[in-house]
Amino acid sequence: MRKLDWYLLKTLFVWTFVVLVVLISFRGIADFVDDIGDVGQADYTMPKLLLITLMRIPGYFYELFPVALLIGGLLGLGGLAKQRELMAMRAAGLSVLDLLRSLVKAGVVLTLASIVIGQFVAPYLDKESELLRAKLLHQQTILQSQHGVWIRERDTFVNIRQINPDGEISDISVYSFDDDGDLEHMQRAERATLVNDRWQLVNVEETKIQEGRNFSSSFPERPFSAELDQEMLVNLGIEPSFLTIGQLFNYISFLQEHQQRSSEHEVVFWSKLASPLIGIMMLIMALPFVMRDIRSTDIGKHLMAGIFIGVIFFLISQTLGFAGMIYDVSPLLVAWSPVILLGCLLYTSPSPRDS
Repeated sequence: MRKLDWYLLKTLFVWTFVVLVVLISFRGIADFVDDIGDVGQADYTMPKLLLITLMRIPGYFYELFPVALLIGGLLGLGGLAKQRELMAMRAAGLSVLDLLRSLVKAGVVLTLASIVIGQFVAPYLDKESELLRAKLLHQQTILQSQHGVWIRERDTFVNIRQINPDGEISDISVYSFDDDGDLEHMQRAERATLVNDRWQLVNVEETKIQEGRNFSSSFPERPFSAELDQEMLVNLGIEPSFLTIGQLFNYISFLQEHQQRSSEHEVVFWSKLASPLIGIMMLIMALPFVMRDIRSTDIGKHLMAGIFIGVIFFLISQTLGFAGMIYDVSPLLVAWSPVILLGCLLYTSPSPRDS
């Protein structure tokens, strides 16, 4: 890398870091205040809440990085413009394209660092923080709903209503159908445990239907042939954003294989793939706002306009994800629509003067 590349990288890093500290602080305080009402319940103490909030910081980092990169780029380049350094670079024969190349190189380096944190650090700590919170509050299940989770394996349907943080499942119903689609076998179990990599149903009520007659019986234990991955079951109660791209891909395949709705996880999967590109594009968008009227004393107005657009874009991209799931829009389109929107903004943004 050239001296200019290193100089812009240092400037961009410092300002992006400052912006991230401010944004993460606000985000962390908001979650802290939201959870403080649970302090005092069971083993949930103030130090534990502080620990959980700290564990969430890498997740905040990855979530806020694209907009922080834009604002950091605006502030960093704005500082160079204010100190007449950009003007000196232009006077020395450096073109806007040269600046753009150096800026993109710096952005790629920072984005790669954010990917490492976002894919290897944040998901693990986010997941552990949620499990720790459930444990401290003595929440016995990470999933408990009226209808539970439905899983299909060929002609057998499994309904699971409770999943514990350790992967044990409770309140299970198994329905088996014949080739004509008629119910022929039903099981209800208190819970299921994994023994030697095989599931065992515990306290089972079993009903067989033959020639219109029901034959019921009870068993302390019965083998359970369903192929259920324990890690996948734990992930059912974890926010999709807490999973890595690899975990999301495997989990989406698992849901689709068992004919479960996977749109929420697909949106997060494609969004994680699009996030690095969004960060680079937002950084590129900073350059026209700084380079336009570089000699003007009103450069602050351009900086504020860029920051405003960045914040609005961030809010819109967050809203699109929720709207896409509500209105059943293609997850791929929902996740990449911010990229398309950014492309339109870059195309219509004011062109910097190259003179």
